[in-house]
Amino acid sequence: MDYSWPTRGAPEDGVVAIDAQGRIDYLNAAAAALFGYDHGVLLGQALEVLIPQRQAQIHAQLRRAFTAGKVPLAIGRMRSVAGVRRDGTEVALHVMLKRDADTGRVFAFLHPLDRPGGARGDSREPGEDRLTGLPDRRALRADLDALLRQADPAQGQVCLLFVEIDPFAGNRASVDPAHHDALIRACAARLEGLETDDMRLYRSGEDGFIFLMVQRAEPAVPGPQLARVMTVLRAPFEIGGQPLHLEFGIGHASSPEHGVQAGELIANAALALAASKAAFNRPTGYDESLRNRVEHRHRLLRDLRSAVERREFELYYQPQVELASGRIVALEALLRWRHPEWGLLLPGAFMEVLSSSELSLAVGEWVLREACAQVASWNMNRANPLTVAVNVFPRQFDRDILPASILRALAESGLPPAQLEIEITENIVIDPAAQSSEVFETLHALGVGLVLDDFGTGYASLTCLARHPVQKLKIDKSFVAGIDTGPGYRAILKSLQALAGALGLGTVVEGVETEEIAALMREFGFEIGQGYFWSRPMPRQDCARVLGFVDQVSVP
Repeated sequence: MDYSWPTRGAPEDGVVAIDAQGRIDYLNAAAAALFGYDHGVLLGQALEVLIPQRQAQIHAQLRRAFTAGKVPLAIGRMRSVAGVRRDGTEVALHVMLKRDADTGRVFAFLHPLDRPGGARGDSREPGEDRLTGLPDRRALRADLDALLRQADPAQGQVCLLFVEIDPFAGNRASVDPAHHDALIRACAARLEGLETDDMRLYRSGEDGFIFLMVQRAEPAVPGPQLARVMTVLRAPFEIGGQPLHLEFGIGHASSPEHGVQAGELIANAALALAASKAAFNRPTGYDESLRNRVEHRHRLLRDLRSAVERREFELYYQPQVELASGRIVALEALLRWRHPEWGLLLPGAFMEVLSSSELSLAVGEWVLREACAQVASWNMNRANPLTVAVNVFPRQFDRDILPASILRALAESGLPPAQLEIEITENIVIDPAAQSSEVFETLHALGVGLVLDDFGTGYASLTCLARHPVQKLKIDKSFVAGIDTGPGYRAILKSLQALAGALGLGTVVEGVETEEIAALMREFGFEIGQGYFWSRPMPRQDCARVLGFVDQVSVP
């Protein structure tokens, strides 16, 4: 037994039959009229009379496959091709081939794309992508179902290879998004050139393609095919008159190891693709750990919803200390989750999932209100009021969300705007959907402090300083951690402080863990330090005691 690709569709308009030697031995009147011939003229002629010269090489490959006794990929698949009329003009066609296994004859069912009196788009076949002419995911599902029903491990494994391109990665400033369609067609043309008897291409979503293949050699990992896909996509494209280099992720899964049902195999290949994109587009095959991570993520998201309802979140506070005097001048509010089964969780255990969820809006609102209320309460009994620094989620950083949340928190707590600092990370600033300039300007007008967090670790930090009204830089702790590894980190820290001074900005340096480091940061000119030398993040009861409020341990 060998795999045979399933057929789809129904004959339309013209029908041409070709014998085992490639000669036309039957055609109906519609086919003769389509090519502009009298009915009897074409009988006995080689099929090449109807094929444009530029497609002769592809046709020759198909003929060789027939001669070798193989069932080419084109059999059973609707394809967009060009035919040649008797007068030399070309006609755009949909063609589907079916083979008679007993006689070796091949029947071509022809459907003109440009119907008289009809729109070109109206001729699109069910299961076909309009932009590229490739079969779509509906067709993939049908073909995959059919192949899996006849699956025979002795004849090879059925594999899926998912490809998703990022059309404008690294090119966002120079590429017109209007060129997207041209790029997708160019990708489709290159990938379609990789098709073989055992490998079909499909369009998936806006920027995706899928290869369905039969892998006839061990191991089941589609190594050679994967290498060819990567080679053709890495070569530069020319779109809109300029070169374009793509980034792309690739994930793959094989049956029966990764699923015996079509839905399961598709889902697992999609998981592998997601893992590839998370691993900076390194090609990734499915394994059980991917499923485990997804299940853990779903569990975590479910528990986070419960945590919002049950108020399981807490704020811890870490002091920020004036280096010259040793006084606590500010507190950073840090989120913790007291999970009913796992105990107290640090942000690394849940922050990624929470940040990507709509739940972050509710949690972020609570953090603002809780932090402002707590510090306002402590400040009532302090001669030198504290500032509270609050981190915001990417979804909060919106002109219609964050300013309103801050105004509510300040109004309810009575905390003056100048005693609230909003810490903003670079990933928020560079998000084109975040409307950064408008949000920065609105927050600046409210009178709250704006702090650029983790400064110095990303390429957009300096751009942010030039564009937005930031008042303070928070120097990432990685620079302090590397200070004993060589003179480079000391030079960087001095340069960052000099930059802040030249721009009139305040500074907070993170990661201060020893008295020697604190003294060195003071020598470099930094104003405020934060780190384990003074205190780890504390629950509010412990923080209240450190601040001298023995009896006042919570918000009234």
